[in-house]
Amino acid sequence: MRVAVIGATGQAGRVVCRLLQDETGIDVVACGRNDSRLTALKASLPGGGESVGTATFNLSDHTKLDSVLESADVVVGATSSWRDGPQIAERAARHGTSYLGIYMSTPEKWKQLRALHDLCLKHDVAVVDDGGVHPGMPGAMIRFLNEESPLATAWVGGKFAVKWSALELAPETILDFVSELRSMNPTLRVDGDWKRGYRHGRRFDFAEGRGPTPCVPMCLEEIREVVKDLPELRSTGFFIAGFGPIVDYVVMPLALALGRLSPSTAARLVWMGLRRFASSEESVVLVLEATNQDGRDIQLRVSHHDAYAMTAIPAVAAVKQMFSAERPGVWTQAAFVKPLPFLKDTQQMGISVELDGHAL
Repeated sequence: MRVAVIGATGQAGRVVCRLLQDETGIDVVACGRNDSRLTALKASLPGGGESVGTATFNLSDHTKLDSVLESADVVVGATSSWRDGPQIAERAARHGTSYLGIYMSTPEKWKQLRALHDLCLKHDVAVVDDGGVHPGMPGAMIRFLNEESPLATAWVGGKFAVKWSALELAPETILDFVSELRSMNPTLRVDGDWKRGYRHGRRFDFAEGRGPTPCVPMCLEEIREVVKDLPELRSTGFFIAGFGPIVDYVVMPLALALGRLSPSTAARLVWMGLRRFASSEESVVLVLEATNQDGRDIQLRVSHHDAYAMTAIPAVAAVKQMFSAERPGVWTQAAFVKPLPFLKDTQQMGISVELDGHAL
């Protein structure tokens, strides 16, 4: 099997390449816009990346893009902008190549991807997006627990601490981040009804010795799918922790106010604020607090010290399921994967998965 990774030299893309290289029977083609960065990526991989091929091109070069897609079984989209995802997905589907995107969740992206459903069925391929951890994991965690014991409530909280000062992000990535904040939808499902508003925030104990952390609701496409697929689940939602008081209450409000007038200025302000005032620690934690139909409380916790590994590992686990299960159509990662094998696979690749305090 051959997997092409577009955006291979990015923060998440390079980890995806490394993990795929470790898998028996998978040939990896690392794709990017810069020859020197691809050379440096290969040199950083185990064994000097001898088994990893490379392809240098811009997405606007459809001839080279199509050549890569024609020879791949799956293509992973890990570029700096979600707007690349639908373009890669459509061209992949036309060449009979399945697609997994590691992009932020936006209504506009999903409108474009859903329109590819008939094309996917025609060519017998899967288009999967909202890959990685956030989005990507919350819905899969809920589906896993519901398979074990049907749930009545399921609340997922996420905390993402990154060493911002050590990162070099593309301008497009920062702009996308600000755009995501501007379009953030604080909606959740409560007692069978959709409710909207930051007043519905919850506190989650991420087991860091600091007690419960306040989090605000953030609606994801995979949560909407969970509600549609699990009608017995009356209350559910995803919540996200902030970046610290200065960023949350000073930098972000100012950046959001500037966003419509000057997106680039807002992005620079957010980037400066994150690098200067946000947490210097590094860890990612998702906690699912659920109650089953019998009234029993259940907790599922997944974590990793490296934010980009936490993004790449679920994506690679999903890619492996794309090889083993033929499920043509358009999917979120959380709806596409089989939850138990998916979580087991992420655990084998280094993510900590704990059910009620015990390893899965």
